[in-house]
Amino acid sequence: MKKERKEKRRNQRARRRDWLLKSMRALMRPLPVKKSFDGPLLKIAILAQEKLGDAILLTPLFRELKKLAPEVEIHVVCLGLNAGFFERDDHVDRVYSVKTDYPGYFKAIRPQSFDVLFNTKDHPSFNFLLHTRLIRARYRVGIRHPMHGGFFNVMLDWPFHTPIVEKNCAILSYLFPESKVRDFRPYLPAHKSREEICRVAETLGEKKGLLVNLSAGETEREWPLEKWTELLAKIDRPVIVLAMPDRHGDKEYLEKHLPNVIGAPHTRNIYEAGELIKQARMIITPDTSLIHVASCFNTPVVGLYRADVEHLHRFGPYAVEAEQVISPSSRVADIAVGQVRQAWQRLDQRLEER
Repeated sequence: MKKERKEKRRNQRARRRDWLLKSMRALMRPLPVKKSFDGPLLKIAILAQEKLGDAILLTPLFRELKKLAPEVEIHVVCLGLNAGFFERDDHVDRVYSVKTDYPGYFKAIRPQSFDVLFNTKDHPSFNFLLHTRLIRARYRVGIRHPMHGGFFNVMLDWPFHTPIVEKNCAILSYLFPESKVRDFRPYLPAHKSREEICRVAETLGEKKGLLVNLSAGETEREWPLEKWTELLAKIDRPVIVLAMPDRHGDKEYLEKHLPNVIGAPHTRNIYEAGELIKQARMIITPDTSLIHVASCFNTPVVGLYRADVEHLHRFGPYAVEAEQVISPSSRVADIAVGQVRQAWQRLDQRLEER
């Protein structure tokens, strides 16, 4: 019943979105198609998606833009709550926080004019398409979708299940057709972690220990405490546990009751989690954001997934050794302990053979 209600709400939102897009298309003149980019590229606006994992997957685009056009100003229009992440990035020149200060955003963006605007959404979003048309730009670039017609000068053709980190860089082939990007590895902006986190991370690296993450932001994507307890009791390596505040109690339980689990301070942000991930032999996690952080540091991953092919291909481990464990249902909790243990053993064996 709960699943049916969620599906009904999803369909209602989709119908409302489609109606809004059709209304907007009727009111706005379709943009002319521009087959090639006629420079210069001095200023680009990038509409950033909402989640932290999405923010991490944008970082290769920033890096490669600065390599190919060192003088370009990168302006990020942040429609989620990740403005702080982008503000830490030395490649980004200006950040507009739409969600936290709408009036301030419009006041700041109205006088701006860009050579290029890039909408990173590969599916229709009323908010993203509205900002695409409101922001002044010579070239408006998006990913091809049947509902995107008329909103862009350029629509890039990329298969839907292409890894998002590569799709985010698709615009580079339009702006710089003679250049070929080979490095899509994401990164975390520089951040100084607390000394106690650095010490624990160093210990984790010295002992070739594992990192496990309990949290994923949604109940359907998390594994229960009893399964983590059973799994970690069967792993003969030192382990450090990561958890969001709502699962700090579970983290502390594992540290108290399992001798191979090392007590560690609670991390305060993604950067401190990254300090630990960088030193870990591997990470076992149901959370895609930390899977992307593992890609930043080339740390092997055992990822736990719902039965969701879309997320498996688009948001899976990238450019790292990995095992993907897929639930038979829409709940990660239905993954058996034996499946995860076998995935850990296979990955651990491959690491031994390297």
